[in-house]
Amino acid sequence: MLTEQSAAPTQQDVLSTFVNVKFGIVGRTVSTKNDPNTSGRFHFWLSRHAVEVGTIEIGSIIAAYSDDGRELTFGTVQEMRSYSEADSFSADFAIHNYGEPYAIVGGDQAEVVVATCAVIRNLSSRTRPIGRCRVYFPSPRGIQFAFGIVDAQGRWASSGAAIPIGIFENGDGTIAPVSVDEDFLVGPEAAHLSVSGISGLACKTSALQFALKSLQRHTRKKIAVVVMNVKSKDLLYVDQINTRLQQDRWSQQVYENLDIPIQAFVDARFFAPSHPKNRNMTQSLRTLPTESYRWDLKMLYDDIPSLFHASEWDDNIEGAWYVIREEIERGRILTYSDMLTWIDKLLSTSGLTEWPRGYTSATWFKLKGHLKRFTLMYRGLIETESDGRDIPWSRIGHGDMYVVDIQMLSQGGQKLVFSRTIQAITHQLETRKGELDAVVVFVDELNKFAPAALDRTPLKTKLVEVTARGRSLGLVLFGAQQFASSVEKEIVENSSTFMFGRTESTEMRMPNYSGFSDEIKTKLTMLPQGQLLVKFPKFPQPIFVKFPYPPALPGDDYVEPMG
Repeated sequence: MLTEQSAAPTQQDVLSTFVNVKFGIVGRTVSTKNDPNTSGRFHFWLSRHAVEVGTIEIGSIIAAYSDDGRELTFGTVQEMRSYSEADSFSADFAIHNYGEPYAIVGGDQAEVVVATCAVIRNLSSRTRPIGRCRVYFPSPRGIQFAFGIVDAQGRWASSGAAIPIGIFENGDGTIAPVSVDEDFLVGPEAAHLSVSGISGLACKTSALQFALKSLQRHTRKKIAVVVMNVKSKDLLYVDQINTRLQQDRWSQQVYENLDIPIQAFVDARFFAPSHPKNRNMTQSLRTLPTESYRWDLKMLYDDIPSLFHASEWDDNIEGAWYVIREEIERGRILTYSDMLTWIDKLLSTSGLTEWPRGYTSATWFKLKGHLKRFTLMYRGLIETESDGRDIPWSRIGHGDMYVVDIQMLSQGGQKLVFSRTIQAITHQLETRKGELDAVVVFVDELNKFAPAALDRTPLKTKLVEVTARGRSLGLVLFGAQQFASSVEKEIVENSSTFMFGRTESTEMRMPNYSGFSDEIKTKLTMLPQGQLLVKFPKFPQPIFVKFPYPPALPGDDYVEPMG
């Protein structure tokens, strides 16, 4: 029996449902003494026509239908080899008149192309090597069934909502939507998405934008999105429609087929640090309306210890700081300037040999120097005199998108904003139970905040905690980076979904790619823009997915309206 249903389907039913019969047979399975088929992989030789038209390549999906009609096995092509009867390279050179490339070789010189496939799924759910089979291209349902996206009847096969992430286009032209289970994308079963690839060639930001738009359209959960704009103007105009999308018919058809609106993130709100010299302005390259944020001492004092470098934060500095912290909590120090003045007064009433409040004058001078330095390092973030203004996290709700611009800040400033953002979202999810199921935090250049280094910073520790336990809370990370190996190992390992764009060959040697065949790795080094290799926990094998232009305008494409 092919399935576990009470009534076994006929051969015609199986072929018409799961196989592209019209395209015809593209080859036959083969097993040899030296290279037998196994339950996990099998081989097939390509028909002469299939070789001539070049429809099968690395990543193609095929369906092997047994001659007795009892088995249908789906596989993905992971390796292709061309064999001839030549015993050696020199023998082939010799029969071509010793190096004449235009020489016509007499007699029959058999050549065969053999593909090796990784088994994706078997319709009978039995695990065993396949026998003699005819090889076809699968139908759209066959492709989706093979990856567990739908069941044998074509129904969505998961408990969570179907979130389309792109399409798969097979060698015969068959197109199948590729969707993931949102319970494994944003929790609670699993969570977090990691996208890596060469900057400018992998289209990481575009892929994540498309995934976010699809998530907003198809989710059954209450979800908000927070976007960290880390570099240039990349994400500063996500509320503007992408003109390239409006001009590309193929992309428009993908949106229509996947039921995703061709629309920018029109309701997005934008936040940027206050300008150091004018609180009514922001430090942002966005020319459209942007809201400012800055933090006074009451908002910031819990974060001040994290501003110190590890070598600066010794026992004496820590003790002196907690003296100041106590004064703040008792209401005796109200502003950042008051804090510096308080230290001055403490020192002015003490001699150089005394120990004010239990610590040497040298310790207090050193602490004051650091605190004063922070006002320069974090210009626009620290409000020294008046009340601060935070991002209105308490108002974020389902369907909202907050874009937090940090690209004009120093690296230390960017880390401070990101750390406070994670902290604020965590607080909202913990205190507003039921109002939001998840908050997705999209950050580019994730390796800046959690590099794969030996030192463990407070921010890195926080991000490891987010990826390890955030799915149960609803805090989800969508991260992009040029190299997956450049991000803290625990963060990468805790992510459920991976997308790989065009990748450098040196990066392929890292453990992150050890599960891919050599030819899959080779294809990744040449992958065109708009295509990614997707690895998802419910997919038996990775799949190459195409995606359209993103819905939002790239920042560098924005042009100020005339007049």
